[in-house]
Amino acid sequence: MKMNKFLLLILSIALAGALTIACVPEKPVKDGHGELAVTIDREFTAPVTHSPLDWWQTRHFQVVNSGDIKEKDCLYCHKVERSCNNCHGYVGVRKIVP
Repeated sequence: MKMNKFLLLILSIALAGALTIACVPEKPVKDGHGELAVTIDREFTAPVTHSPLDWWQTRHFQVVNSGDIKEKDCLYCHKVERSCNNCHGYVGVRKIVP
């Protein structure tokens, strides 16, 4: 009887883990494809503050919060729904309101 309960517990944990993994959305990627793709108009070149891109993607909020760049300045080049809020929604931070 104890063995059956143990096996049921193991199977339940494995099933819960498999369902959790299957539900994780793909990470937003610049110039990617799909619903979460981050796109930026080709007419704009990235400013020097965006280099290297990996650093900028993970720390741009620090630059905005420090006041070096205002959030509204980002909207000259970025379309909120295709460049900001898909990532912001993915990581669970406040969405940008234009």
